[in-house]
Amino acid sequence: MGDTRAQAAEARDRTTEILADYCPPNADATANALKALWLVYEPVSMAGIAAEDRAAQETAGTPVPVLNAIGKVLSRASRRDVEAHLPLARLLWEAYGREGRAVAVLALGEMERTDPSRLMPLIRTLCRGCVTWEDADRLAMYALEPAVRDDPATWLGALEPWLADESPWVRRAAITVAGRLPMKHPEYSGRCLALATPLLGAPETEVKKAVSFAVRLCARGDLDAVREYLATQVPPADPAATWVLCDAIRSMTKKWLPDLAELLPRYEAWAADPALGTRERRSVESAVAVLRRAATR
Repeated sequence: MGDTRAQAAEARDRTTEILADYCPPNADATANALKALWLVYEPVSMAGIAAEDRAAQETAGTPVPVLNAIGKVLSRASRRDVEAHLPLARLLWEAYGREGRAVAVLALGEMERTDPSRLMPLIRTLCRGCVTWEDADRLAMYALEPAVRDDPATWLGALEPWLADESPWVRRAAITVAGRLPMKHPEYSGRCLALATPLLGAPETEVKKAVSFAVRLCARGDLDAVREYLATQVPPADPAATWVLCDAIRSMTKKWLPDLAELLPRYEAWAADPALGTRERRSVESAVAVLRRAATR
């Protein structure tokens, strides 16, 4: 169907036509029309999507630019009338698979900007229904983040209860938003790092990965704050925090590692702790090796 830009333009025009006939009590008719639209486009390779994730929900492989084009048209309409378009966004999220969720999150983000006090609790509820890490990250970045990014003084604190939620997807979404915030608001780096602390020892791998990512993202806002934070956390009181505190070093953007090299003595002392288990010791030693290389640059 032509190049990506032409596909997106075509999808945008067709979505505008579909939404012109939208009636909230009959949201399923519009949802079905949008699905029929995104299924027109030749699927892209799904090799990058884990087989178990594809099995967990309907996945058509529609190109992301097409989904974004559909979602942006829906977002504009949703911003003008939250009440009318909320049933459609919820339906797309809950019953239309990976593609429906990719479209819905864009609309939810615009609705959240218009009515955050109503949408944030709803987004938390929807987040508990995530089935893959991609679901959680899309919901975090496109549905939850906009209001927090626009007004962190008001809405960052609203994420704190999310960090204690029983759902790992809710915790992952919250710490993803907190970690990304300092890229636009560097002055919030310290507070966002503090929000990460309760999750350092999270038992779920997908939460641990998000916490490590959040620490590294905070370095884009305030590298000094990250260095001071790691200095206060190493060695951790809870051994369960070992993986995150070491992965934050192992996976740190290379250009910033020389500025973190002064942490080397702390990690070396930690590696020498006889109480460390075999797996934890390997993790700490790998962080030490990274810091040693950084110290010689």
